[in-house]
Amino acid sequence: MNKLILQANDLLKRGNFEYAFCGGQAVDLFLGYESRIHGDIDVCAYWNGRDEIIRFMQSQGFQVYEMLGGGRAHRITDVSKQIREKRNIFCFKDSCPLIRLYPLDENDCCWIEFSHVGQTELDFVEFLFNDRSETRFEYARDREITREIGKAVLSADGIPYLAPELCLLYKSTVIDREGYQQDFELAYRAMNGEQRAWLQRALKRLYPQGHRWIEE
Repeated sequence: MNKLILQANDLLKRGNFEYAFCGGQAVDLFLGYESRIHGDIDVCAYWNGRDEIIRFMQSQGFQVYEMLGGGRAHRITDVSKQIREKRNIFCFKDSCPLIRLYPLDENDCCWIEFSHVGQTELDFVEFLFNDRSETRFEYARDREITREIGKAVLSADGIPYLAPELCLLYKSTVIDREGYQQDFELAYRAMNGEQRAWLQRALKRLYPQGHRWIEE
């Protein structure tokens, strides 16, 4: 198992919030092996745990920036002063080589540049926030698309991860990004019939005009 995921899980389980690894790392947790090199660590979390996550990551020596769109980011130093424009935050340490910051003429704001060199140390974590009801996970881009919590979040050796059908649904918006087609092909073959059927229904709702993965 990827050492960074083990280290990140050891860190995050000390916090008082729900989380699950997502993205390509979650696909690998589902497959049971490392299928490709991943650029960073992505973590699915819930909006109601956002403030606690920010405070926890700051207590562990991470800077926290919330994304504003168009490459702009706002540094969060006080949880009561957030913009909450986008659903993702970047947490990184001063020594992290993946991030470059360029100041802007706005208070605590900057232009943020991400280097896709591949993460080798636990110095960067991206959190992506979602909503949930008591029993169901809600897909961020269409909250009518839901999944039972017990099927949305799975576990591999005690490490929580987002189910592959949800990971693929998120990846479906940019399928030409490096590694995404491979993620689809490997995960879809390994998924059971119920998971495949759920993904097909979700893709058809999200893309009524059609999508390459529906055909494949």
